[in-house]
Amino acid sequence: MEQGMNIGARPHMLTLEGRAHARLSGVMAVCCFNDQEIVLETSEGEVALLGEQLHIEQLNLEDGQLDVTGEIAGIEYNGPVKKKEKRGLFSRRRK
Repeated sequence: MEQGMNIGARPHMLTLEGRAHARLSGVMAVCCFNDQEIVLETSEGEVALLGEQLHIEQLNLEDGQLDVTGEIAGIEYNGPVKKKEKRGLFSRRRK
């Protein structure tokens, strides 16, 4: 099995239209979200969308699709989270 790919996981892709709309595929879970940060688990690891007035427009976990609107200021990727390292909702530290 390739590193970062889960069996049955859809490939991850991110499309950013300007800085106002993001479309992601390969989304397996939404870890946490608010209007300034959306943290997702994808087939390629953890992804955090950072910005202002972020809003999840559409979420379909069966297809692994997510659409987000708002002022997107940054995108952070972390490697795949191992089962032992999975964090809870409140364990993510803000820098």
